Amino acid sequence: MSYCTVCKQFADYEYDMMLSNGDHLHTSCLLKLQIREDEIESILRQHSSQLIMSLFVRDEVPNKEVASEEEVESLSSELTKLKNTLTSIYDFLPSWPPDWHERKRHLIQQNGSICLSCGEERDVYLIHEIDLCEGGTNELDNLELICKVCHDSMYGKGDIFDSFTLNPSQSEFAPQVKEIQSAIENNQRIQFDYKKPNAKTWMTRTVVPDRLFNIPNSRDSGQTLCVEGFCELRQDIRVFALERMQGLEVIDY
Repeated sequence: MSYCTVCKQFADYEYDMMLSNGDHLHTSCLLKLQIREDEIESILRQHSSQLIMSLFVRDEVPNKEVASEEEVESLSSELTKLKNTLTSIYDFLPSWPPDWHERKRHLIQQNGSICLSCGEERDVYLIHEIDLCEGGTNELDNLELICKVCHDSMYGKGDIFDSFTLNPSQSEFAPQVKEIQSAIENNQRIQFDYKKPNAKTWMTRTVVPDRLFNIPNSRDSGQTLCVEGFCELRQDIRVFALERMQGLEVIDY
């Protein structure tokens, strides 16, 4: 029996979220944490704005709705704990985490805008060292910075930073790509059976597709063709490798 890593209550494998480290999570629990994070950040921003105004506006009357100094201290402590909890969840999300840009900023502050491949200081992008579809995580030690020039030289143009292009070696996926692109353009859903790398059975997924893209393979020079979209089963944005899909069909709402 599986339990939610947040509330410690029973989690239904079929309907709740499974993290890449094997933990389970109620989507509602994650949503509550995110809502509370937004609430606290909003209150702290209001408090900060009032302090700044008091420095420039004479006889500024404090807004009673703004938190007191004691409340601010308590909320700041709560926010720190919340962010730590969310970070530990985002580390193992089987999709790109909401704090992706924060992780990029952290690595840039730590190492500078240095491309891991050429060693030059340039505009850089954040990518996974081991891809999510190959068992990688969003943990910082699995993330690296790479410039567009090096990415294009290794994997070809238009693969991850520009528009999607189908490589000749991926011609076997052409029929599925055509259907997925049509679903994206016509605001339709796609349905297919999907099996994860370590799974023994296929599971039917219904997805609202958003984009097609190639993820560079970390262990060789190849690429994995994927579709990203909202998974109705998991109630979250997920990434699916076309090579692990079967029985694809486009369905209307």
